Amino acid sequence: MKILVLSEHDDGCGPMAAAFLRDYSSRLEVVSAGRHPVDRLPFWVVEVMRECLIDMAGYQPCGMASVDLSEFDVVYECPDSPCPTGLQACRELRDFIKNESFLFFRTIMNKKSRS
Repeated sequence: MKILVLSEHDDGCGPMAAAFLRDYSSRLEVVSAGRHPVDRLPFWVVEVMRECLIDMAGYQPCGMASVDLSEFDVVYECPDSPCPTGLQACRELRDFIKNESFLFFRTIMNKKSRS
C-alpha cells in the first residue's frame, strides 16, 4: 500500500508521521510532502526522532509538485500545526503524531483485512 502524508510545510508533522508509519510496517510505502515545503528539517525534529531510534538526519523535505497523487492508495493529512522550537515542545508534538499515526495505521490495516 502506498501512502502520501500531506502537511503544510513538510517540516515536522508530516515527516514524523511518515517515519512512524514506515516503522509500523515494512509493507507500507510512505512518502511525505508539503504544500509549501521548507528547505530542511528543524534540528529539533531530527533529535526527538532519534530518541525513538528513527534516523531522519538525511531527510529532505519535498513539495506536492514533486509527487504524482495518482500513485497513492491513501492520503493521510496531518494536522496544520507549525513545528515547535525546543526539545520538550517537539517531543510533545512527536508523541501526539506517534499516537495519531498509529490510530491511522490500525484503521487502514483493519480496512485492508476486511477487503
